[in-house]
Amino acid sequence: MRITFFPANNGDSFFLETASDSILIDGGYVSTYQKYIKPKLLQLNKENRPLNHLIVTHIDNDHISGIIKFFEENTGNKIVEVENVWHNSYSHLKSIDDGLNFSGKSIDTMSINYQLKDEEDLSSKNISAVQGSTLASLLKKNNFQNKNDFFNNNYISFDTAKVIECDDIIFRILSPDDGKLLELKKYWKKELFIKGLSADQELSDFNEDAFEYILSLEKEKKRLRKKNISASEVIDVEALAVEDFSEDDTATNGSSIAFVLEYNKLKLLFLGDSHPSLVAKNIQKHYKDEVFPIKFDLIKISHHGSKNNTCLELLELIDSEKYIISTNGVTHNHPDLETIARIIQRKSRFTRNIYINYDLDSLKEFENEDLEKKYNYKILQNKTNNPIILDL
Repeated sequence: MRITFFPANNGDSFFLETASDSILIDGGYVSTYQKYIKPKLLQLNKENRPLNHLIVTHIDNDHISGIIKFFEENTGNKIVEVENVWHNSYSHLKSIDDGLNFSGKSIDTMSINYQLKDEEDLSSKNISAVQGSTLASLLKKNNFQNKNDFFNNNYISFDTAKVIECDDIIFRILSPDDGKLLELKKYWKKELFIKGLSADQELSDFNEDAFEYILSLEKEKKRLRKKNISASEVIDVEALAVEDFSEDDTATNGSSIAFVLEYNKLKLLFLGDSHPSLVAKNIQKHYKDEVFPIKFDLIKISHHGSKNNTCLELLELIDSEKYIISTNGVTHNHPDLETIARIIQRKSRFTRNIYINYDLDSLKEFENEDLEKKYNYKILQNKTNNPIILDL
C-alpha cells in the first residue's frame, strides 16, 4: 500500500492506493485540491481506474473545501469516476430524534455567506476565498447516488455499521456514534434558536447549505497555553505528558469519521478530528483484550496533534512505528507539545517515527539527540513543499 500525505496547510488530505483500490480521505483546501489531489485523480482516470472511496470525515473547511471544489469540477466525471462517497449530511441526520422543536422565522430568511476556503498563506489576515455550494447539495444536484452506500444510505456511525468489508479492505468504524451525531444535530438546532429561526424539518437543498454553513462556523474554544520553552531549556517530557487533559468538546469534531483500515496484514488507524474517549471505548469493542496495545502500521493523529484530542488512556491501547500529524502550525499552533510528549513517553523497543508535513519551529526542541535516544523516537519534518509518500 502507498500512502500520499499531502501538504494541506492546517488541514487534512491523504490518498491511499492498493493494487485494486484508491481512497481519498478529506481534501484540505481548494489549493490542496488544485496542486496535489487533482493531478492524482487525473492520473487515475488516465489509467481507467475510478476513485473507489472518497471519505469526508466531517464538515470543517480545512477538510472539506478541496472536496467541494472537486465536485464542482467533476460534473460528468470530467476528472475521475467516484464509486462511493462517505459523508454525513443534513439529510442523514434528519432521521435522528433530538426532541427539540420551536417556532421562529422561516429558515428561508437565513442569510448564508458560505466561503469555500482557498488558503495559500494562513498567516495572512486577508484570506482569499471563493463562493461555493455545499458538498451535500452538490452531490444532489449532480445526481450522485452512491453516498453512504455501505451504510444503506443511512448516516455513518459505529451504531449503524461497525464493520464494512469491500474487496480486500476492511473498515472498522470507531467514530462517530449515534450520541455524537445527536450532539451535532443539537448544536445545529441551538444555532437556529439563537438566530430566531424555526426548528425546520423540511428537507431541501437550502437546508443542506444552511446546515453545512452553520457547522462550518463552530469555533474551538481557546485554551490557555504554557509559555514557549526557550532554546536553553530541555523539554520535560514526563511533565508535559501528564498535564491535565481536557477533551475537545466541539460537535463538529465529535462527528468526525474515524476508522481502522485493514488490508492484507496491514492495520492503519485514521482518527480524523475525533474525540479520543469515544475511539478508546469503541476500539475495545472491535478487538480482544489480549491484543492491546495494538501495534498499527500507521496512526494518523487526531485534530492536527491537538492536546485535547489525544489522551493517555487512548495511547495505552494503540502504538505504531509511524505516526502522522497534518498541520502547518499556523491557526492553533498545532501540534501541541503535550501530544508529542504523550506519544513518546511510553517505553518502547522500537523507534516511533513522527511525520509532520511541514517544517515547524515549534518542534525544534524535540529534535534533540539526547531526548531521541532516551525516548526512542524521531521527528521527521517535511522540509519541502512536496507530499510525503509512505510505502507499507
